[in-house]
Amino acid sequence: MPRSCSGEWTTLRSMTGFGRARAALGQHAVQVDLRSLNHRFLEARVRGLAEFPLLAQRCEERLREAFVRGSLDLYVRWEAGSRPKRLGLDSAQQYLRDLTQLQKELGLPDPPSLAHLLTLGVFAEAAPEEEDVWPILEQALTEAMGAVVAARAREGESLRMALAREADQLSAAVAEAERLASHALDDARARIASRIEELKVEADPVRIATELVLWAERSDVQEELDRLTSHLGRFTELLGAVVPVGRELDFLAQEMGREAGTLSAKARSADLAQVAGMIRLTVDRIREQARNVE
Repeated sequence: MPRSCSGEWTTLRSMTGFGRARAALGQHAVQVDLRSLNHRFLEARVRGLAEFPLLAQRCEERLREAFVRGSLDLYVRWEAGSRPKRLGLDSAQQYLRDLTQLQKELGLPDPPSLAHLLTLGVFAEAAPEEEDVWPILEQALTEAMGAVVAARAREGESLRMALAREADQLSAAVAEAERLASHALDDARARIASRIEELKVEADPVRIATELVLWAERSDVQEELDRLTSHLGRFTELLGAVVPVGRELDFLAQEMGREAGTLSAKARSADLAQVAGMIRLTVDRIREQARNVE
């Protein structure tokens, strides 16, 4: 299980968050922004370290150690003036030759000077050694990651409460569907008897029994209700987990959606069809929320 940069995993987490941090040491200063959004898997992108490929790799490794799911974008910005200047001697010599040639061709009285070369930017920022700047980059990265983890945990707690509330509603709806399903055959038998009496015709008891058996086979929803109950029990258990459970929650929500769809298709009574519709709506809300969990 990945460790967060601020300790052990302690609660359900969402996948959205933002963190910003700054660190400085000596002549170097850096600002780090970390953005996290929803994603089925883990994607980590590092920007601003094109000239430091090893540092970019280290940053990506740190992100993959701390997070399990989500789309992570890390932006690194070195503050202006935080690097030493270095003379680009080759470019300065070329500039001087070009300026001298231009001065002769245009017949200008004054030859090119150092002031002209400075205007052209012959002093460029020197790229520091990667090991020299990794300590402050690591410090800023750790602080930004900590802020993202805290934001994910806060939203994760809200998600846990919302999912628990939806799970309670789903449990009550499934219990009501089980109650209605247990009386479905008796209700169907009563409807047939009432219809026969209304029409004042004689009916073959064997034929009626056969039709009721066929009806019961087509409309039996006990298997779907059992699976819904099983999936819901595991789903509720995971809400209290202290490990990353987003993928399993997402899977269980999809399975409950499949069972709810079958239940709706097989419901024969108006009351059961209404409850099955409520179950589908509740499962749909659960699926939307579960997609946000890391």
